[in-house]
Amino acid sequence: MDGKIALITGSTRGIGLGIARRLAENGCYIVLTGLGDQQSIDKIVQEFQSSYSVKVNFVPGDLRDPSSIRQLCEKVTELYPEGIDILLNNAGIQHVAAIDEYPVEKWDDMMAISLTAPFYLIRHFLPYMKKKGWGRIINTASQMAVISAPGKAPYSAAKAGLVGLTKGVALEAAEYGVTCNAICPGFADTQILEGQARMLSEKMNITCEEAKQKFFASKHPTQKLVEINQIAGMVLFLCSPDADNVTGSSLMMDGGFTIQ
Repeated sequence: MDGKIALITGSTRGIGLGIARRLAENGCYIVLTGLGDQQSIDKIVQEFQSSYSVKVNFVPGDLRDPSSIRQLCEKVTELYPEGIDILLNNAGIQHVAAIDEYPVEKWDDMMAISLTAPFYLIRHFLPYMKKKGWGRIINTASQMAVISAPGKAPYSAAKAGLVGLTKGVALEAAEYGVTCNAICPGFADTQILEGQARMLSEKMNITCEEAKQKFFASKHPTQKLVEINQIAGMVLFLCSPDADNVTGSSLMMDGGFTIQ
């Protein structure tokens, strides 16, 4: 992976940050983008600069805004005129509400960040990958791409759309040495889940770890949460030569949840 250039959206926290760290450990140059105050972002950049012998940049971008996405693409292309090698469309949001009460602006944000932004980014960077004859596009979907739950209809719609986009791009890019896959995690041990577990623990008068196990991990037949480092490991595999013939796949990492 030495010298490969990876752009990871939503990489200032959670799954995206874990993926960025794993790729940097294996020699990738990293372009970070995501939300956060400047102090936190500077701290992350400094961490990468001190911990890994790779080039790292942070490029801001509001994935809800097409003009901001264009500026993000232009800035990354200025940094790397021959384009990037790996695109991780990882950014996403969550909002749970019944469909007849779902705020329209939340729907718009959900579709913009989870589906439209990946389209724009793939559209911009795929030609560079095709010219190089090698590339990896990996989209973070969800187990909710193939199932749903009350309050999660828009989330499922966005993630199912991302899986569809993955399949079509995989077919178009296959002859150029570029693969496109989706990873579909189940309940992952992220900051978002930590916050949900904390609220439940206070409500139920149990520990946060007990809440994680009772309300989330127990839903997986494995009885375990998906770990960020496991998702990062899957990304590393998909970027390796061993995955040259893995394309158009939706790889479930849900502890068996969706096969029940």
